[in-house]
Amino acid sequence: MEILGIEQEKCIQCKSCVQDCPAKLFHVTGGEDSEATIYFNDIYGSCIKCGHCIATCPKDAIKFKAPDSPMTWEGIENPSSLVSYDTLLNFLRARRSIRQYKQEPVSDEDINAVLEAMRYAPSASNAQSWSYIVITDPVKKQLLVEETIQTFKLLRKLLKLSWLIKPFLSSNLKKTVSDPSTKHSLDRILSEYNAGRDPVFHSAPCVIILYSPSYGHMAGCDAGLAFMHGMLAAQSRGLGTCWIGYVQEILYRSKKTREWLGIPKKQKPWGVMTLGHPAVKYHRVPMRNALRVTRLSE
Repeated sequence: MEILGIEQEKCIQCKSCVQDCPAKLFHVTGGEDSEATIYFNDIYGSCIKCGHCIATCPKDAIKFKAPDSPMTWEGIENPSSLVSYDTLLNFLRARRSIRQYKQEPVSDEDINAVLEAMRYAPSASNAQSWSYIVITDPVKKQLLVEETIQTFKLLRKLLKLSWLIKPFLSSNLKKTVSDPSTKHSLDRILSEYNAGRDPVFHSAPCVIILYSPSYGHMAGCDAGLAFMHGMLAAQSRGLGTCWIGYVQEILYRSKKTREWLGIPKKQKPWGVMTLGHPAVKYHRVPMRNALRVTRLSE
């Protein structure tokens, strides 16, 4: 999208664009009264293409170039009228990480609906840097499962040598290899795999991988926002999801696997998510810890 300027014959000088542009690229000339002229000036290419000017203009006076058109619908001016807080809160509370899936494929319509929700997730400076890989091929999914299991087998062997490698590990890794639950978790996962089950993707029919260039801590934050949009969209269509951190870590570390998936150089995987029809129902919401909140008030 490219902002081109203002259609002066439509503009009513309300100054909404001036006030809402995060880069302050709309200006007032001829005074601050109602007869002032509003103009757009971006000589340094500072526009982040967020579209706030288009969204806030009451007269559709912003000129732009884009592959599609802005959307509007009844209630957009007051989003709280579209869904009540109580309804939204219950929907959020009902979200679960699904680790039991039916052997039923996810339709292209449903996959595209989830991706469309991700497309509208916020991102730092409106970077929209995400790219996605959607895997529904059982063979390709199984290859990722196999690589993950091989990594777990290697870790299990290394645990037997923990006395030897501990001096070379960070304090966090020392704690991990010393924790009995680490060995227990690895043994459980490998036991499930040896029994013919999928302890990695939980037999989900679809896996979505998100990757983007690295731009500090915000890349991971943006990925989390995008995946949460997708997870909630999936739930609204009767689907379930689960963030698979194991595979994300392996992709992050394995250049060979990234190349096999077609992830370009200098781009990193920030999320791996299963998608499918849940084979489990939940009848109540489990407890959550109380929030730890510090309020800085007068």
